Amino acid sequence: MAYKVLVLVKPKEDQPALERAAEFARFMPDLELVLFRVVTDFTEDKRTELEDRYKREVGALMSRYPSIQNWRVQVDFADDVARAFCNYAGKKSEQFDLALISANRRHTLKDLFFSPIDSQITRSVPIPVLVVKDAQAPQRLDRAIVLAIDFDEANHEKFIDEVLITAAKIFAENFNGEVHVLNCVPPVHGGLMGGDTHLSIMMGSSKPSTRPEIHTAALYEFADKHGIPHERCHVAEGRVDEMIPRVCSNLEARMVCMGTSSRDGVLSAFDQSASELVLEQIKGDIFIVNRHVRYDQSNLHD
Repeated sequence: MAYKVLVLVKPKEDQPALERAAEFARFMPDLELVLFRVVTDFTEDKRTELEDRYKREVGALMSRYPSIQNWRVQVDFADDVARAFCNYAGKKSEQFDLALISANRRHTLKDLFFSPIDSQITRSVPIPVLVVKDAQAPQRLDRAIVLAIDFDEANHEKFIDEVLITAAKIFAENFNGEVHVLNCVPPVHGGLMGGDTHLSIMMGSSKPSTRPEIHTAALYEFADKHGIPHERCHVAEGRVDEMIPRVCSNLEARMVCMGTSSRDGVLSAFDQSASELVLEQIKGDIFIVNRHVRYDQSNLHD
């Protein structure tokens, strides 16, 4: 079955997402790409002229990527790039498997108050999305593909874990990688009303008695189910927005796979601002499945 990917084309020379798509195409010759170019500066009387112009420009750009054989250009006219991209990604007539975007840089005061396009897309896009920061980075990193799962989240949606582990294994198989699973144990702030948070004595002495032990047990159960060796399982105590980048740095991870549940943000255990910190600090690609993605079956094909 052909794999269909929606790629956001930037209005600039550097195209990390397209470079990663070209890498995918080398081992997936039937890969089908829709190259999505959003035009924000337009007038109604110039739409046809502009559409032809930008289709030619994207066509010329594709001469750099001979490995990509199956592609077409979709030009959209809109004031909001992220919204236009997300709306098209959700079109039932297209049935996309993956969105592929380039990460934007955050260097201005404005970025503290208005999220860049990539952040808006990762929050709302209704299909899995791969964010590429530097297309050359994985060549300088190690083999680890880190799957970050929050086993402590009350509204944890297990179907997302299955999508993530499937994707992580596919990436590992095709990029000479190895899957690692990371679970963070966030600090507990009991406050003035805090009490004893240890497990009841009814659990028995053979049961895990500390939060790290509980997380480790859940992690090993997941790893055993999916054939991940325990030496590739990691439990980190601390804020997830600090621990995920730290573990990824220690492993020189080439990719991170993360999900969300019922709250906003990457890994629902922390807020959106923290997820932005993770996105900014990780060197490799980031594969994200947000809470808007819904499946009857996995969208990913082995």
